[in-house]
Amino acid sequence: MKKLNKTASKYANFLRFFIILALGFLGTLITILMFSQLFTIGQMMFMKNLTNIPTKILDEIVTFFLFFEFSVMVVAALKHMGHTSLNFLMSLGITALLRNLITAHGEPMQILIHAVAILLLIIGIVILNKHIKL
Repeated sequence: MKKLNKTASKYANFLRFFIILALGFLGTLITILMFSQLFTIGQMMFMKNLTNIPTKILDEIVTFFLFFEFSVMVVAALKHMGHTSLNFLMSLGITALLRNLITAHGEPMQILIHAVAILLLIIGIVILNKHIKL
């Protein structure tokens, strides 16, 4: 039985190494995409044709922040050896919903649903921090 536990432990360490390696590779790719998105935003800012540019720039900025949040999540996972906290993931959900709320156009019901989802996530974080010890 000890031999089986030792083999399982070695295999788990082997898999953990490859997971961390994959996260590092993913972080590098996301960083490259994030800076290319920043370059695209910079090009759009200096375009001469100004029709529909503000909404296109806003869409590009939202995409940039998506890449930024994913890179932050990868850094947090690498910092904690492949694990992220529930509190951190719920905070990312709140920022994603806020970003969606900012870019929502029209549809009052969709705006209300986003606002309620943000409120529920905030209540969940408060409950998690006050009453549940992880």
